[in-house]
Amino acid sequence: MSAPNPSLQKKFSRDKQVKLRRPIVENALVGMLVVLTCVHAVHFVVPHAVLRQIMTEQVLVRSELVSSALTIIIAIAIYVLMSARVKAHKMLHDELRDRQNIDLVSGAASRGHFLDGLKQAVAAHRKGGSVALIIIDIDHLKQINDALGHGAGDDVLGFCARIARQAFPGGRIGRLGGDELAVFIASKEPIPEGYVADACAQYLATLREGLFIANRRQAVSASLGVALAPVHSDNVNELLSFADLALQQAKTNGRGACSIFSPDILADARQERFIERELRAAILLGQLAVHYQPIMDADGEIDSLEALVRWQNPVRGVISPAEFIPVAEKSQLIHELGLYVLKRVCEDAETLPDVPVNVNISAWQLAHDAFLRDYVSVLKDMNVSPSRVVLEITESAMLDTSDDFVDRMAAIKSAGFRIALDDFGMGYSEFNQLRKLPFDIIKIDKSYIQNIGTDIVTDTFVSAVTQIAGKMDRTVVAEGIETEDDKVRASIAGCGLFQGYYHQAPASRDKIVALYKAKALADVA
Repeated sequence: MSAPNPSLQKKFSRDKQVKLRRPIVENALVGMLVVLTCVHAVHFVVPHAVLRQIMTEQVLVRSELVSSALTIIIAIAIYVLMSARVKAHKMLHDELRDRQNIDLVSGAASRGHFLDGLKQAVAAHRKGGSVALIIIDIDHLKQINDALGHGAGDDVLGFCARIARQAFPGGRIGRLGGDELAVFIASKEPIPEGYVADACAQYLATLREGLFIANRRQAVSASLGVALAPVHSDNVNELLSFADLALQQAKTNGRGACSIFSPDILADARQERFIERELRAAILLGQLAVHYQPIMDADGEIDSLEALVRWQNPVRGVISPAEFIPVAEKSQLIHELGLYVLKRVCEDAETLPDVPVNVNISAWQLAHDAFLRDYVSVLKDMNVSPSRVVLEITESAMLDTSDDFVDRMAAIKSAGFRIALDDFGMGYSEFNQLRKLPFDIIKIDKSYIQNIGTDIVTDTFVSAVTQIAGKMDRTVVAEGIETEDDKVRASIAGCGLFQGYYHQAPASRDKIVALYKAKALADVA
């Protein structure tokens, strides 16, 4: 983040003009005091009889009185000036302390200051009362930064912190990280979960009303995780961990929601760790299978294949990709998993139909510096051309359109790969992605395909996508084709390729090869 909160910036700049070196006036006063001190010293050094010869007794007395009065006045003036200097130093010290304790962008407490306060609150309420900890993760703040600039992201952060003060009265607000805020509420009485849930719901509702950025209303959403002390734990580290687990569940459930920690969440976390450990072993031991699903053209010919990973665990049996893929992405095993699938596709390439094979990748992989190098290296080692592989990116991964991301995709295209955008329309769709990102293929999500003809919004959306694709020379694939009717309606809507159980369910390499040979023989006959 860049620009500080204006009100805090004004507060912290109030003493910038204070001069820490001695002002001229103070130096002059000190000089005068030195002179007067010397005059007084003369009275003690020079005999009184000599002074009476120089001046009359009356003048001598008056000079002593005047010099004494001036000495007192100058001493008082110096005291006042020194007090002002001490005050200026104290204000500067307070400013430096505040800079350490307050995040200038959001106006919330800094991470260290917030956590210190949380520790004190939990310790004070171990034997009575309670503390509610709420972690707030602002959804898609990076995309706001990329699209509207970091100043807009700063505004959103400040907005989220201000709304938190309203929704959680008496709570202390802190900033834990780039897009993460936190609140703790301490009470002498037990805090009901219902109270916290209602406050969180109010917070989320107010966020959705949004704020104006550059004369345009920007809706904001966040995911919230809640843990209570001492109900869930009276250890601060555990409390933070439990709130974070609840936050992850809120994200998993679709974001823009609140989740309160429960033992079930901890069990799910342990299950995730089990899956991560077993998946790592499965990749190492080659226990994952790759199945293929054909993508067909309007004449029923195979246009391409999509490679889909399958896992038969020796202990738990079949584990769904919907269960282990998110774990792989979260644990960053997804790159190793992607390389595993690519190697299997390369091994199968000689026996598969001579068509491109779509390999799924995640947005995290694209952001990985070694991604392109490793994928090109696998193809080179196994003597497979990049033109044989289509990299399929799930649209729900919230692809951004930043210059860096566009450059990465351009590099992938330059290496010889084609790129497909999967699940378009899942909820994060931006037509700006179609304009800025160099996709070759757009796969419309099955939730739209199966509702063509029943909903005007669906019809308009699919029609717009196919028209844009046609103008930009891109191919459109209709996903989720399960019946002849689905295919006909998708074809009328402008889709040129079709994928789904109507044509073929995902199957092993051997079955796909057998089906392909059987069809080839039937065509010859």
